[in-house]
Amino acid sequence: MTLSRIIPQEGRLNSTWYLLFVINFFMMGLVKYISLPIPISLAVEILYFICIIKSLSDKNNKGNVSRVSCAMLWFYIPWVVYSLLEVGNMSSEIDFGTISSRWFAEIRTMAIQVIYGMLICAAIFVRKEQIKTVYKIWGVCVIICTLKTLMQQYIGFDYAENAFLAAGGSKTHFVNGIIRYFSLFSDAANYGCNMAATTAVFGAVTLSCKIKKEKLFFAIVTCCALYGMMASGTRTGIFVLGVGAVVYAVLSKRVAALVTTILFGGVFFFIMAFTNIGQGNNMIRRMRSAFSKDDASMTVREMNQQAMNSYINDLPLGLGAGIRGGDVPQSNRNYYLSVVAPDSTWVYVNIHYGHLGKYIFLFSFFGIIIYAGYIVFFRVKDPELRGLLAGLASGAAAMCVAGYANQIQLQFPNCFLFFGQLMLVYLGPDIDRRITEERKRKDKELIEAEATEVK
Repeated sequence: MTLSRIIPQEGRLNSTWYLLFVINFFMMGLVKYISLPIPISLAVEILYFICIIKSLSDKNNKGNVSRVSCAMLWFYIPWVVYSLLEVGNMSSEIDFGTISSRWFAEIRTMAIQVIYGMLICAAIFVRKEQIKTVYKIWGVCVIICTLKTLMQQYIGFDYAENAFLAAGGSKTHFVNGIIRYFSLFSDAANYGCNMAATTAVFGAVTLSCKIKKEKLFFAIVTCCALYGMMASGTRTGIFVLGVGAVVYAVLSKRVAALVTTILFGGVFFFIMAFTNIGQGNNMIRRMRSAFSKDDASMTVREMNQQAMNSYINDLPLGLGAGIRGGDVPQSNRNYYLSVVAPDSTWVYVNIHYGHLGKYIFLFSFFGIIIYAGYIVFFRVKDPELRGLLAGLASGAAAMCVAGYANQIQLQFPNCFLFFGQLMLVYLGPDIDRRITEERKRKDKELIEAEATEVK
């Protein structure tokens, strides 16, 4: 089967983009099997540069990159600027050499990676069919992850996965006799939250797609992602999926979709919180514990965060970007913050960037998501395009919720997948305009052809 049978010519993308997408998606799983001479983030960053250069060198993309100057960029700039200024953060009295090296290693993932995604998307995406291509490649990656999950469940873990578990991963992946599967991701929390957000994304695309074959494929991907979320045993995934579904229901402009989402969500909550239905299934039993008020891990998490706050209050700019336990001497009061597990992206930002950094972080990410919702709801007229973009917006919103409970919001592959590609929503009005112009052109040609036949 040729590529043109799967991806028509008008949906083709820069060849380097395909490689970038796949490497970004599977990088955290691949490093369990191969050893790289350079950091993971740097390896992907090299691909970003190659993709940007190749995109800009294409004569068909000239002028497109100017579209990056949009509301998304201006919402995001405050976080980038603050992250850059963190190189001068001497709050912990660590030498500048250590601070700068840790800062350089961190901000590429925490701040700059989204900018790369914005530049690439602005340069190469001009048609709705290209956005469908994104979903098709993404869907294949999800199916591969599901197959790997099934292998872990029914065949067992391979040598690399056993090594990961032996090195400490078993503490978080064997809980109360339940195995948490992680497929080709770094860990079960990352896998589960990613699949939960992906379920929301592809559920939206399935409902919006008009072509039956594509609708069937996207429905299969939705089911695969949902299964992956359940197999991961990540309780946060339930709330991540719920938020994504509600956001899509609102953006779809369909009262029926919103009512259905609320009803199904209410029934699901009632079953999980007030009944024992399905308690014999390990995956359901693990998810049900998310609704328990007596959950021990949640209690420990709240106690840790209270202890952190007493230290963070004395560090208005935070501990410093990327500072680790070995960087802070044990005699220093801030040593505790450098070794404690932050357990969520929001808490991590609060520790390393301070209260000010946390508020800027939340402003930037929620700002770009809210405005993306505004664009989908008010400025995109084509129904199918609106559905494709609503999926991206709902996925980004869901991943922010995941960041509240787990330190995975900006991990690979989530940063580029859910936030870098959010630029496609901001390109939506331009793509929508092109669709309208193309439709008018075809209508004009049809009228002229009919007039010629009459003559």
